[in-house]
Amino acid sequence: MVTKASNQQTVTAHVGDHIQIALGEDVNWRLEPPDGTVLIQESNRSYLLVRGTQAIWLARSAGRSTIEASGGMNCPSGTACPMLLAVFTATIQVLP
Repeated sequence: MVTKASNQQTVTAHVGDHIQIALGEDVNWRLEPPDGTVLIQESNRSYLLVRGTQAIWLARSAGRSTIEASGGMNCPSGTACPMLLAVFTATIQVLP
């Protein structure tokens, strides 16, 4: 599992593992797509994501891949919202 605590960290996984990216709900996160080699989004799987989870990707092959996300604050409708940009980066090291 990759969480906000994983920011600027390296997370280790193994080929065949599913990587849950759960950055929470306080930011409206936009994930960059997986690299398609080391990490992939399975086209034949439809996951019901729990609240606070942005994606579940498959570790397809050994290597390193970067997860990048950014977004603005998630504020209730009709309230003032700070114009802050949150950024997130983590490295996934996939072992055989």
